[in-house]
Amino acid sequence: MERRIKYDKTLLVRSDDTEGIKDAAKHLAGGEIVAFPTETVYGLGANAFDSEAVKGIFEAKGRPGDNPLICHIADKSQIEDIVSEITPLARKLIDAFMPGPITIIMKKSDRIPSEVTAGLDTVGVRMPSDETANRFLAACKVPVAAPSANLSGSPSPTSAASVMEDMDRYIYACIDGGDSTFGLESTVVDCTGDVPVILRPGAVTEEAIRTVSSESPEEAGSLKAGDVPKAPGMKYRHYAPVAQVEIMSMPDKVKLINDDFEGYDVTVNTDVTKPDFKAMDDDAKQELVDILSPFIFRIRQILKDKPLARIGLYCGIEVKLLIEKMDDKIILSHTEIFCYGNSADVRAASHGLFAGLRHLDMQEVDYILAQGFSGAGLSKAYMNRLSKASGGMGQIAPGMPKPSRPARRELPLDHFRDTYTSSVLFVCDDNTCLSPCLEAVMRNLINGQAPYRLRDDKDIGCELYAESAGINASTGASPDPDMCRVLKDTLGYSMSGHKAMRADPACYDANDLILTLRDEQAFSITKAFPRIKDKVFSLSTFAAANGIIFRNEDGKIAAISIPDPRGENEKTYEHTVSALKAWLELLFPYILKQLGIERC
Repeated sequence: MERRIKYDKTLLVRSDDTEGIKDAAKHLAGGEIVAFPTETVYGLGANAFDSEAVKGIFEAKGRPGDNPLICHIADKSQIEDIVSEITPLARKLIDAFMPGPITIIMKKSDRIPSEVTAGLDTVGVRMPSDETANRFLAACKVPVAAPSANLSGSPSPTSAASVMEDMDRYIYACIDGGDSTFGLESTVVDCTGDVPVILRPGAVTEEAIRTVSSESPEEAGSLKAGDVPKAPGMKYRHYAPVAQVEIMSMPDKVKLINDDFEGYDVTVNTDVTKPDFKAMDDDAKQELVDILSPFIFRIRQILKDKPLARIGLYCGIEVKLLIEKMDDKIILSHTEIFCYGNSADVRAASHGLFAGLRHLDMQEVDYILAQGFSGAGLSKAYMNRLSKASGGMGQIAPGMPKPSRPARRELPLDHFRDTYTSSVLFVCDDNTCLSPCLEAVMRNLINGQAPYRLRDDKDIGCELYAESAGINASTGASPDPDMCRVLKDTLGYSMSGHKAMRADPACYDANDLILTLRDEQAFSITKAFPRIKDKVFSLSTFAAANGIIFRNEDGKIAAISIPDPRGENEKTYEHTVSALKAWLELLFPYILKQLGIERC
C-alpha cells in the first residue's frame, strides 16, 4: 500500500504536556492518526468507530488490509461498545489481567467497522496499564484502533524516537511516554469459546492464563492459504530489519533469569552484573565459553566467506566483554554490539529486542546475530518475535514496502546531556586536488548519516567534522579547477571555495584521526611526530588494520592506489572522484568506530 505524506512535521508531545495530550486526543477523535506509548510497544491509533480514519493507519504503515487491528480502551466499561458478547472465559481474563499486556479476542459489535477487523466477526480488545496511555485514551473518549507504530514488517517501536524514524510527516502527533516497559507486543488470546487459544505469545504467559482460566490454553495453528488472521503477527513477516538476522542458540545448561512473570505487573530489572572472570570456577567459565562460541564461530565463518561483511551482535554483556578480552582486531572492527544485559536474562533481552534490532540496522550491518532462548514463558514470546525477524516465520505481505534503514532525524543539542566534537583530517602533498576532494565527500557523508553519539556514553552527542591539509601545501592556494568541475558535475559536491592549508603540528593535534592518500605520507608524519602515530594511517593501512585487504592477480596484498589526475583527461578525473567516493563510503563505518562514535 502506498504511503502518503500529509504533514510538514509530526507533533512530538511530552507525557507531562496535558494540553498537548488533549489536543492529540481531540484530533484523533476527529479522524487524525496519533502514535501513543503503551507498556508493550508504541501504538498507531485512530478512532475505532471511523472507517476512513482507520484506513489512514494502513496508509501510514503500508500495512496489508487483511491484518486486523486491536481496539484500545481506557476503561472496562467501553468493552460493551466494542463487542457483542463477553464469554465467561473472557470475563475471567479481563478481570485478572486488564489493565495489562493482554488482548482478548471476542465477537465484535456492529459499531466496529470491518476495516478494524479485516472483515472478521471478532475483534481484539486491550486496556494498557501505561499511565500516559491511559490518560490519552481517556481523553479520546472513543475506542482507539491501533497496531504498532512502525512501518509494516519492520521492528516495532519501543520509544518515541523510533516512531518518529518511521512516521514523521505521516501522522498528526506522537506522544512521548519514554521507553516501553516490556518491549514485546501483548499476548493475544481468543476467548470466543470455552478454552483459551493463544494467538500470539507475550508477557502474560501460558501458565498465568492456565491459572486464571482453569483450562490449558491451546496454541493457534498455522494459517492456510486465503485465511484471514484473527490477530496481528499471525500471518505476515514482522519485526524484520534490513540486515539478515540469525539466531544463536543458548546452551541448555544455562539457567535462565526471569523466564516467567509473576502475573504481569513487572518492572524490568535494568541492573547489569558484569562477570568477574577471575572469581569464576571452571564450570562457570565453561558456561560463558559455551554462550560465546556460537557467536565467534559464526563471525569467523561470515568473514571468511565475505571479508567486507559488517556484523551486528544482539547479545549479553558476557559475550561483549569476552569478545573485547579476545582482542581480535578484525572481529572488533567488523562487529557492532548491542548489549541487552546479562546473557541469561530473557526479560532484559525481550525488553531490548526491537530497540536492538533498530540500532544495529542503523549501523548498516549486513548480518545480525541475536541471542536465542529455549523454554516456555517469556522465552516463547521472545523467540516468536525473533523467529519472525529472522524470516523463519510469516509470509511477505503483498505490496509491503521493501525494508529500509531507519530514517535519519535532526536531534537538537539539548537532546543529549552534553556534546562532544570529533574531526578527521585528510592529507596529501599540496592540498589542492585529492585531499580536498576527500574532505568534500566526507562532509556529505557526515551530513547524510547524522546524528551521532558516543559509543560508551549514549547521552553525549557528537558533532563530526572533516578538513584537509597538504604536507607541502602553499597556504591559501586555490584548488584544481578541473577537480572542482568534475566533482560538481559527477557528485554535485562543491570544493570551489576551498583554500589550501599546510599541515603542521597544530593541525595534527586538532584532529582525532589523520588519513593520508599514500603510505609514504603517513610514514613521514609519524617519523616527524611519533607521539601521534596511533592516529595516523594511510588509506591502505587503515583499511588493512580493519581487515579490509585486497590482493592483486599474483595474490600479493594490493595497496589503495589513487593517482593524481592532474595533466590527464576528464575520464581520469571522473575515475579518481569515483574511486575516492567508493573508498570513503567503504571505510566510513570503520572511521566512526575508530573515533568511538555511532549513528543514532
